[in-house]
Amino acid sequence: MSGSEILFLLVAGLVVLGPERLPGVIRKGGKIYGDLRRAASGYEKEFRDTFSEPIAELKSTADQIRHGFGQVDTEPSPPMRPERASYPKPNFSEDLSAVDKPAESND
Repeated sequence: MSGSEILFLLVAGLVVLGPERLPGVIRKGGKIYGDLRRAASGYEKEFRDTFSEPIAELKSTADQIRHGFGQVDTEPSPPMRPERASYPKPNFSEDLSAVDKPAESND
């Protein structure tokens, strides 16, 4: 927040709450803000403590994988020749006379 925003909030608080209640409200707001910051800091520390070991293991595994890829043989292997499958030859000498006949009608 900029200085002008804080000044505006103080003047608005003074008008709404009055000079008697404003210091107490500011004190209470500051206390709540401090409590929230401490709680957030505690949660952040707990999160780091909980996940620091698994994250370190993941980083170690990733480094091992990267190191392993660096040792991959870069020489290309000779091309493989695919084996030709042996399929039976089609028999085109069958009687194709049925194909040439017109279709019978059922009239």
